[in-house]
Amino acid sequence: MNKFLRALTLSALGLVLGPTLSQAQTYPNKPVRVVVPFPAGGIVDILTRAVTEKVAANWGTPIIVEAKPGAGALIGTEAVANAPADGYTFLVATITTAVGPLINPQFKYDLRKDFAAVALFATAPNMVVVPPSLPVSNMAELVDLARKSPGKLNYAHTGVGSTNHLPVEFLKFSRQLFIVPISYRGQPQAITDVLAGQIQLFAGAPALLAPHVKAGKLKAIAVTSSTRLEDTPQVPTLLESGHGDVQGGSGWFGIVAPAGTPPAIVKRFNEEINAALKAPEVIERLRKAYAFPETGSPEDFTKFLNDEGTRWSKLVKEAKLKLE
Repeated sequence: MNKFLRALTLSALGLVLGPTLSQAQTYPNKPVRVVVPFPAGGIVDILTRAVTEKVAANWGTPIIVEAKPGAGALIGTEAVANAPADGYTFLVATITTAVGPLINPQFKYDLRKDFAAVALFATAPNMVVVPPSLPVSNMAELVDLARKSPGKLNYAHTGVGSTNHLPVEFLKFSRQLFIVPISYRGQPQAITDVLAGQIQLFAGAPALLAPHVKAGKLKAIAVTSSTRLEDTPQVPTLLESGHGDVQGGSGWFGIVAPAGTPPAIVKRFNEEINAALKAPEVIERLRKAYAFPETGSPEDFTKFLNDEGTRWSKLVKEAKLKLE
């Protein structure tokens, strides 16, 4: 009887796992779609393509990177959350998609509940810039000017919970400043208005800002990395500027799938992403974008997302951040 029950159990298990394992072995057999919930040409798009183009080349199967910006990453996130969990649609997750549900009541998708973690693939700092016409050259002078002129300065951000929204909001809260937030669909559009002097403050991707800083069209007053950037060694870190307590200024980038995606496919995509991140050409592309490769298992990324959720729940509550 015991042998019969054991055989029956193994047979049933085979019926459950068989299609999944077979699917993983033949996966992918059609183009894979990776949704970036931000505009094409921005830093998230750039980093995603650096990795997925290598994965696609190794697979011999196209990976289509599709930009679906809007509503602080909600539009793209929603599209993937509602997509079939068949391993052919993925989302690029960032700090924005992690913090969004904590601040925006309309952002009902939780990375920890509605998605399966695939891989964390990069981290990147931001550069804090102002137009040359603004009479400040460092963070202390910026804070002093904002304190003396409440409501007269504004700053650009690309969505509630983004790395160009969170650090300024924490700066405002901790220093009791009134700086007006102006929302944009993406960094390229925001940078255009900073260059024109219509925006007085922006914390954005060094890859997009450094060329303007070098050309003298923008002033960089800080970077959010732990050390100064090699390409702009004259720009101090937030810590060196006396603002090391400001949170949320550096970004992370990962891939998630709709909840219910077969674990074997998640594991397969994770392994391919990790392999791509070891390729010299991918490392170089990330370096040029001022980003750093990150590798790990789906379980590692799951823990990371859980830790981020706990950390930001506490910080958002303490800073009283809310949708404006």
